[in-house]
Amino acid sequence: MMSTQIPQQAQNELQTCYSGTNELWANERSLEKYNHHIVSKFASQLKSNDRILEFGAGIGTLASIFREVYSVKPHCIEIDPALREILIEREFSVYENSQSAQGPYSLIYTSNVLEHIPDDLESLKDMHNLLEAGGSLMIYVPAFMFLYSPADAALGHYRRYTKHELCDKLRLANFSIHSCRYSDSIGFFAWLTTRFFRSSTQNKISSDSSLKFYDRFIFPISHFLDEMGFKYFFGKNILIHAIKMQGE
Repeated sequence: MMSTQIPQQAQNELQTCYSGTNELWANERSLEKYNHHIVSKFASQLKSNDRILEFGAGIGTLASIFREVYSVKPHCIEIDPALREILIEREFSVYENSQSAQGPYSLIYTSNVLEHIPDDLESLKDMHNLLEAGGSLMIYVPAFMFLYSPADAALGHYRRYTKHELCDKLRLANFSIHSCRYSDSIGFFAWLTTRFFRSSTQNKISSDSSLKFYDRFIFPISHFLDEMGFKYFFGKNILIHAIKMQGE
């Protein structure tokens, strides 16, 4: 099982770095099934000898799963200097922006990152430039702007997405869309409750116990319902697979 002990240097920096760092550690500690599920979706496009890149790697939760489960060590882009130090301590190759990354890559993935970026289209174009022709881009983002809640604001989200909006932006960045679906159908209703009944203070940090309960009991049911067909209608998140077309 992946170690979730916070490196000492990271502990010293928690009070001064990215405001969501505590939640990143809580999510790593408590959402084991959920995180492995996301990585399994990204890894479905993994081929032998692939060079892969995580865009917005945070503390390296997903990259660590790739390394430990699939024996692949992603390169990482992370703009926050304190988070970069954590990634370096975890022995990943880290770049501070897209311009400094050493492409091309055959697979780029990004999870719950684009919603934090004011100009997300420019970031999609950057990822396009870093991919080899025929390479895959896997994206996991929050769905439905009408679900935007105080929790989103507290986490620094500029937006939640519709499938139509995200597909349009990917096409503007010269990607073709291979697949686009919703994910976490039960999470849709949980976040809807958050939208109307809880304050930003209450939602800023979820407790480990509530995250573990969700991960152990709720998410497996949500995944089952997704596979039964709910993923075609709604979900808390969107999972999309785009391709950089040959000859670009």
